[in-house]
Amino acid sequence: MILFPRFLKKLHPLIHRGYLFLKPAYWRLRTPAQKRFDIKLQYIFIGCFIGVLATALVIPAAHRLISYPTDEAEVRFSDLITEEPLPPEDVLQKEVQTDDLLLNEAETQIIPILLQLNKNETLSGLLTRADVSMADALAASESLSLITDLRKLQPGQSFELFFNEDNIFQGLKMEMRNGDIISTFKNTDGDFVPQSKEGKIETQLIALEGIIQSSFAAAAQEADVPSSIVQQVTRALDGQINFRTDLKAGEPFKIIYEKKTTETGKEIGKSQLLYVSLTTNRDTYERYYFVDGMGVQGFYNEYGESAPQTIMKRPLGRGRISSGFGTRIHPILGYKIHHDGVDFPAPIGTPIPAAADGVIVRLGRNGGYGKYIKIKHNNTYSTAYGHMNAYNKELRVGSYVKRGETIGYVGSTGRSTGPHLHFEVIKNNRQVNPLKTYTLPKRTLKNQTLKAFKERAKEINPDYVYPSEN
Repeated sequence: MILFPRFLKKLHPLIHRGYLFLKPAYWRLRTPAQKRFDIKLQYIFIGCFIGVLATALVIPAAHRLISYPTDEAEVRFSDLITEEPLPPEDVLQKEVQTDDLLLNEAETQIIPILLQLNKNETLSGLLTRADVSMADALAASESLSLITDLRKLQPGQSFELFFNEDNIFQGLKMEMRNGDIISTFKNTDGDFVPQSKEGKIETQLIALEGIIQSSFAAAAQEADVPSSIVQQVTRALDGQINFRTDLKAGEPFKIIYEKKTTETGKEIGKSQLLYVSLTTNRDTYERYYFVDGMGVQGFYNEYGESAPQTIMKRPLGRGRISSGFGTRIHPILGYKIHHDGVDFPAPIGTPIPAAADGVIVRLGRNGGYGKYIKIKHNNTYSTAYGHMNAYNKELRVGSYVKRGETIGYVGSTGRSTGPHLHFEVIKNNRQVNPLKTYTLPKRTLKNQTLKAFKERAKEINPDYVYPSEN
């Protein structure tokens, strides 16, 4: 036992002498870059050693500062609940009769807990955070995955968890975006059984009135009109009212919009403006939202006529033009070629609005255009948008878009030297100068379509009377 330490003691001087002998030779063979690398490596080793040493000193100190309960049974998740537990009759009667949930302990008290999914958190992680055992968390997740894709859960999604009076997890339920309710609960054998129930969607017509004092936007905000509805009002009356100069103080307005909610009050989709009445110093403007039998949407006056609509000359606003319409030397190809549109430079991700109402007839990559969208406005006019970075995810070929609605975002895809929007106006299948004025004629409803419009307008606004019948 004594020979081994003595051997190391005698061996150490030999190793040290060898190191001193070899170091100069080794150092001469190293390049300057290799020497700098060796020095950095030494610093890394020293830093790691100091970090490990500091961790070894801090963890025990922190452990002593934190006090843990000696009896694990004393800490229960139900003790953290500030709400009063619901009476067993109320909870069980509500859940069993409306959701047909399988609760196997009808005589015990059921405590509902509402939790929301955090960012980058899974359903199993949420259940573990609620002190649900790992086995129950995995079993409940696997059960629920049979009827929905848990990978598509979004942060903020609400879950209602149910525990009995002994703090034993009994199941959960959640409300989907479309209002459907899915759940999984323990049966009498202790297995989790998934269930799904079609949610009821309630459609509400909300009427709001106000008086303009300083501006329409301020008056709408005071009347609790949602900002999305204010934007739809400006689009419905675009080109007919100048909201800065035509509106005077003391003039009234009325708005009716549609809102869809689930049984729990969760709003589904976007609210839709159905009717607006706005009085200016010249006249009173009324617009009704109507979808005809072909699926074409639009706002019409009391006669069933849409207003003429001008195609936007500059979808991105009064920005710089990097390349105009006409013959030019192509910046990439290097020779003269006709430029069929106008280029508007803008940062990547800038929203691109539709230049007029229409239907998307092409959406996807298109050669040198990169990511490309083409919108047909009528039998005469279409517009095209190139070099986009991304599309509006809600849009597809055949989608109807409104003037000013975001269809995509500025990019530099395809044959492009930098981020910009390539914008084209197509008249009778030929590109024309987008900076000139092009107007879509008004549309007049007739025959059965006009009859359907009258019926719909009467549903929206009970005071509606067709002018010629007044």
